[in-house]
Amino acid sequence: MEKIESYVKSVIKALMILEQYNDSSQEKGIHELSAITNLPVSTTQRLVNTLQYKGYLIQNPKTSKYYLGYSLYNLSKNVTTNLSWVDDAKYYMKALGDKHEEAVNLGILEGDEVVYLTKIDSPHILGPNFKKGDKYPAHCSALGKCLIAHLPPKSLERILAQPLKRFTKKSIVDIDSIKAELPKVKKQGYAIDDEEFQDGLRCVAAPIRNKNMDGLVVAALSVTAPKQRMSMERLLLIKNDLLEAAQNISKLF
Repeated sequence: MEKIESYVKSVIKALMILEQYNDSSQEKGIHELSAITNLPVSTTQRLVNTLQYKGYLIQNPKTSKYYLGYSLYNLSKNVTTNLSWVDDAKYYMKALGDKHEEAVNLGILEGDEVVYLTKIDSPHILGPNFKKGDKYPAHCSALGKCLIAHLPPKSLERILAQPLKRFTKKSIVDIDSIKAELPKVKKQGYAIDDEEFQDGLRCVAAPIRNKNMDGLVVAALSVTAPKQRMSMERLLLIKNDLLEAAQNISKLF
């Protein structure tokens, strides 16, 4: 778990319980939840009682087990509303993908990882195999570098405090090297991944900003392709259209 300077342990434990449910039809008992989360039975019971009181869990009187409650459904509706821009962003993503015939990806930062919200596939057989919902490390991907380059210093330090995994011989795992690169990413307005995450793949990414939140970077857009098709010269040409698409998506907020 990521080291956090200030947090409420009981909230994290409660969220751990909710994260054990894959769908709304699942039912789990106290002892089962206790075993999965490694929390004491008494602690699990108190947390479940609290979640039940707030409507996030409901107890089946026949089985005495618990399933997800309607409070989570209400929250999910709000999330869907807040992420409606993702569907609108696909218009610009598709235009970018159609023009260059390469994969276009949209991602956000979750902890020290990038989560793929949606993508436009390349028409070529050979291409990246990223999927919606996949998570990848931020420190060695173009999307991730775009996102962490704009973080407040303390948030960035928390991410870089974690062991940085090497995925290829080009992965940057030296903290000083990363810290030296991120200001350049921030200044130039885009990031490049030259086989840092996956051998044979190159990627260029640009930040997406929420204009209603003083230009806060909330997501990033990228184009990814095998290096056989993505020379550095072509990558820099695609970058210009990528920046335009990212600016257009930023206007959706």
